[in-house]
This record gives sequence, structure tokens and C-alpha cells, in this order.
Amino acid sequence: MKNIIKNHFNALQLNAAQFFDKISAVYKNGLVYHEKFIRQFDNGYKALRVFLDTYAYARQGAAAAYPQIACECISREYVDAQNWHKPTISEAKHLWSVYRKIAMDSFNLLDKKTGKVKVNGDCNPMNSDKGIIFQLASNNIENIAGHVRTLIKNGNTHNAYDFIKSIKGIGDKIASFYLRDIAHFADDIEESDIVDVHLLQPIDTWLEQILKILFNSDIMKLSLRNKQKQIVNLCREAKVSCLSFNQGAWLFGSQIAEDFERVESAITDTEKALLIIEKHIDKKQRYLHELSNVLKILKKEMWGQIL
Repeated sequence: MKNIIKNHFNALQLNAAQFFDKISAVYKNGLVYHEKFIRQFDNGYKALRVFLDTYAYARQGAAAAYPQIACECISREYVDAQNWHKPTISEAKHLWSVYRKIAMDSFNLLDKKTGKVKVNGDCNPMNSDKGIIFQLASNNIENIAGHVRTLIKNGNTHNAYDFIKSIKGIGDKIASFYLRDIAHFADDIEESDIVDVHLLQPIDTWLEQILKILFNSDIMKLSLRNKQKQIVNLCREAKVSCLSFNQGAWLFGSQIAEDFERVESAITDTEKALLIIEKHIDKKQRYLHELSNVLKILKKEMWGQIL
């Protein structure tokens, strides 16, 4: 496979890297522009909540209710960070039982045939068996975000990656996804200083398709690691951030183009790329316009009741 790995790239590939680098601003300043991502480094409870709400259940097929249940679970136990401390193994067992109870009582996640609570225990990050609370307790970690940031900053990216993957239900994609965003939100980490920066490249269906467009079907023969390294090599030659490329490529595919054929046309034709963005903006503006109208009506009705 070595001969497939490239260190020099054509104009189409370099332009695409620069395009996605620019698109990443929408991800950074629109999609994840929230104080909670910055404040997670200061408080272990907030870090855990961000992990559970945004990353832990991001795998395909996870029930939408699962992160809600997890956040409610830790909120009950730690009273919104007031009682936060390094968790214990016994707390991991207790929280897993609370999780299942909430799933049954508040979300009615009960399998009528078996009578068991439907929480997908084999892949659930809140499971007491090697779940997030268990791993924090076993490794004497108070703040998951702070721990991962320190490992990356100190050149131990592989250890950070392995730790996140050790959590039940967390695979390669989510581990890289979490590390990528931690590096982005940490103000004391420079991308150029990150060892094994390719591990911060989550590759999902959208990234797979974009790589196939840029490098043809030969890229599919590469291992995950070599695909990640190919992205890093491309971004270095294009003189853009490989983290921004990843963020922008995912956002453009999943949120703006929403179709593989439109992604391909955008990469190969600048005018079509502009048209796709313009149509997306128009769609969002119409949505916001109608929502504003509903808000005006509701306010008018509310003031009419008061008067």
C-alpha cells in the first residue's frame, strides 16, 4: 500500500483542502460556539456532561434518548457539579442502575417481549463495566477533558486516544472526534506541536466519500491510519490546518450539501460550490423568517392576555 500514499498533490486536491479549511469557520463559530466547551477544562462535572451529551453517543444507531438519560443520571447524583469529585467504582455501579431506572421510568425504554430495559448495555458508555465512570475511577481521573488535553500537550496523543477508546461503546471515529475538538478548544495546544496528529482525524461516511472524490477508489484500499495520514500530508502541502479541514469537510457534507453528488460537484466546480452555499443560506433564512413570524404572533397573543 505504500505506493498509494502521496506526499505531493494536484491543484484539485489542494484547492479542496483550502475550501474545507474556510468552511470550518462555520463549525467553529456556529455549530460549537458555546461557553460549555471552553469551561469544561475547569470543572470535571462539566467536562463529563459535555462528553456524554456531545460525543459518547455519537455513534450511528445510538438512541436519541441515551445522552439525555446519561446527563440526567449524573445531574441527579452530583447536583449540577456541586458534589463533583473523582468518581469511585461503586459509583459507577450505582449510576448504571440509576441510568436503567431513568430509561424505564422516564423514557419507557422497555422491551415488551423480554421485560428488560432497552439501554444497549454492550455498547453503552454509562455501563458500570468499563464505561466512562468506571474508567475515570480506575485511572484516578477527575476531569476527562483536562486529562486528554494534558496528554496531547505532553506528546502522549496515542495514550489519550487509547484512553478514550477504552471506554465502552467508543470506537475509532468518536475517539478521534473527541481528541480533535479538545485540541481545538484548548488554548494552550498548537496544532504544529501535536504528536501523531493524524489520530485527531475522525473519518465517517462523509470523510470517506470526500477522500474517494479527491483520491479515487484507491484510497479505499488504505488502512484507517493511512487515510488519516494522507489527510495530514495534503493539509501540510496546502498550508492549512488538518483539524480545520476535517471539521469543514464534515460540516459541508452533512449540513450544507447533504448529498454526495453535490459534494463532488462542489469540489470539482467552484461556481457550483457557491450555488450550493447560497441555496443553503436561502433555506436557513426562510426558516428563520418563519420562526420569527411565529415568535411575533406568540408575543402578541401573550400581551393580549396580559392586557
